[in-house]
Amino acid sequence: MSLRSKTIIGIAIIEALLLILLISVTLSFMRSTINDGLTKRASTAAQLFATTTKDAVLSYDLASLDAFVTEVLTNPDMQYARVLDAEGNVFSEKGTQESLTKAFRLDKQVEDVDDNVFDTYALIKEGDFIYGRVEIGIGVSGIQNSFQQVIRWTSGLAITEMLLVALFSFVLGTYLTRQIKSLVIGAKNIRKAVSDGNYDDIHIEEKGHDELTEVAHSFNRLVDKLQLEHNKREEYQRDLENLNQSLEQRVERRTKMLADKNEQLQQTNQELQAAQAQLLQAEKMSSLGQLAAGVAHEINNPIGFVNSNLSSLSDYVSTYEQLVTQLQDYLGCKDAFERRDKAYALQDFLKDEDMEFINNDISELVHESIEGLTRVKDIVQSLKQFARADSNEMQYININACVETTLKMVSNELKYHCEITTQFAELPDAPVNVGKLTQVLTNLLVNAGHAIEGHGEIKVSTQLRDNHIAIAVQDNGKGIEKDHLNQLFDPFFTTKEEGVGTGLGLAISYGIVQEHGGEIEVDSVINEGTTFTVVLPLEQKEQGSTDLNEETQHVSR
Repeated sequence: MSLRSKTIIGIAIIEALLLILLISVTLSFMRSTINDGLTKRASTAAQLFATTTKDAVLSYDLASLDAFVTEVLTNPDMQYARVLDAEGNVFSEKGTQESLTKAFRLDKQVEDVDDNVFDTYALIKEGDFIYGRVEIGIGVSGIQNSFQQVIRWTSGLAITEMLLVALFSFVLGTYLTRQIKSLVIGAKNIRKAVSDGNYDDIHIEEKGHDELTEVAHSFNRLVDKLQLEHNKREEYQRDLENLNQSLEQRVERRTKMLADKNEQLQQTNQELQAAQAQLLQAEKMSSLGQLAAGVAHEINNPIGFVNSNLSSLSDYVSTYEQLVTQLQDYLGCKDAFERRDKAYALQDFLKDEDMEFINNDISELVHESIEGLTRVKDIVQSLKQFARADSNEMQYININACVETTLKMVSNELKYHCEITTQFAELPDAPVNVGKLTQVLTNLLVNAGHAIEGHGEIKVSTQLRDNHIAIAVQDNGKGIEKDHLNQLFDPFFTTKEEGVGTGLGLAISYGIVQEHGGEIEVDSVINEGTTFTVVLPLEQKEQGSTDLNEETQHVSR
């Protein structure tokens, strides 16, 4: 298989894998978002409906109940609505005939729907006494059709991108191998020229200013040198023939000259052999593979926290969508009694959601994401770059600020099943690589979240130990067996289920901490929890450049 084919196939495989991963994550995220939005909408609508009809049920005001039911059905996608007493007797119901005749069955999520109607209910109660309940059904056919349309659009986009990548790979492979092909042809010609002595039309064209052009230039210089040496050897050969044809009396006088010429010829042959060895080395250099394979590893780090930021931004967008929906319901309500209830519901929502934190965090997340994407852009600008310019940069920063930033990045991963508490001590600034330290903290926090089954607590604390700073991440999860403690930092060792972790997270973190001149301490008790403590020095010793691989941040311990 040619080098061009290998280049095209390699890039196509990488792109296909990335596209499959992107499409899978996108569809999973959309499915989860649609499910959460529908369930929240149905629950909110049912609760508002129950609150609105409570007084009418208590007073058996059937006319008002009919009016409320009619008004509920004006909402988009509402298929039916009914009001029942505590014994299940219907006070009022309206909707499509098909929806009213089928038996009510509660749907908890979109996957439970088998009749294109999401069914839910809410109790009508005063204190602890239940007076009845309301039942509503919301049509989901439009949502499902939209989701299918997104799948078709995403698939079409993926196919289009694959075609563009294939075209780009073909062009790139042709460009990269064109000069190499010229070198290969030139090498074959020069081997033939050494045999027959014809060095005409052996030079190859020099285009551009890259490494291959330098090899081509060296090749042409070698051809010139070989041709010069060949001409010298032919000249010496002609001289020898002339000497053989000379008169007998000149033989003695020319004997010494002949010996000198033979010595020069031997030296020329040695130089020719050395030049041929240099040519073989040039051919070996021309067959080197592409240098772009390592670029993907360098992109993982910024992509990781950009992805985390986008996840947080998605939650915030969902919160604002709920707020806008409730505001629209409130502004569009004409009934004073119902308007008051919606106002109460809106106030409760604003109390439950920390809008001030969300408003402050959004700009930070966007700023961090822009920085991350700018970093990615700088990485891929040229295949000549073999490492990020800032990969080894040490900065004096406040460790507490770095921990807080990391907590913001992973909050979406932990907040649904973990309560995070912090206890920060007064710390001086310390020299660290911010990106790598963030990767270590992210690994420890995500691992702590994975160790907790159900709902738990993660405590993050910092303290000053002599000339060192200690960062502790403590969870109350299932703990680590004693036999596994000595293997935690071995590459590919993991205590998680197959397919959940890679076993590289703690190995990479351990290497990063060692590069900072620090260490990681582990203390674990089965069924009580685990504490990982990162100890870093306040002053860094002088050392050479660092070459740590920055793998994916969310990895297994």
